[in-house]
Amino acid sequence: MATIAIIGGHGKIGLLTARELTDAGHTVRSVIRNPEHTSDVTAVGATPVILDIEATTPEQLAAATGPADALIFTAGAGPDSGPARKETVDHRGAVIALEAAIALDARFVIVSYLGADTPATGDDGWVAYQRAKKAADDAVRTSGADWTIVRPATLNDEPRTGRVTIDDALTGGTTSRANTAALLALLATTRPAPHRVLNVVDGDTPLVDAL
Repeated sequence: MATIAIIGGHGKIGLLTARELTDAGHTVRSVIRNPEHTSDVTAVGATPVILDIEATTPEQLAAATGPADALIFTAGAGPDSGPARKETVDHRGAVIALEAAIALDARFVIVSYLGADTPATGDDGWVAYQRAKKAADDAVRTSGADWTIVRPATLNDEPRTGRVTIDDALTGGTTSRANTAALLALLATTRPAPHRVLNVVDGDTPLVDAL
């Protein structure tokens, strides 16, 4: 069994991923900022680690999670945050987690979004989000880590089907958070996809076969 750290452990995908992993017998340490979220994390079988990704270093993060086989980065500043927090969480937070993974010799799996390489247009918040995610993905791709980038399309809360489409040519669609979590759990444990960017939408192919 593996030991996995999830950065952004109280987000919807983070909680679903923890449940996927703990149900399979793996050990999960979920990094969260707010101590009031501890009970939600323990309810899915994970161990809470209280740490603010915006106010830490890679060394402190690695020490807080302890030895791990993989780090999964699902954290995000959220749609109501301003450009500054998108930079400190979605970009800089991801780089801190990446460097912690390298220090721990752990696999690094990060959630991005479909189309992150395409310059965004629209309001300042969306443009800031695209720039932050693109910068994070670029840092991951040029690192020496054992990495995988997962790029779901528009997220929904439909039930887990365990069936997806993974294709470089995808440009749109929808992806359930539950299927995204199932994919993350596989990538962190039994089905690694090193140095790959995975565009994923809900589909008809079982996850294992899609990988």
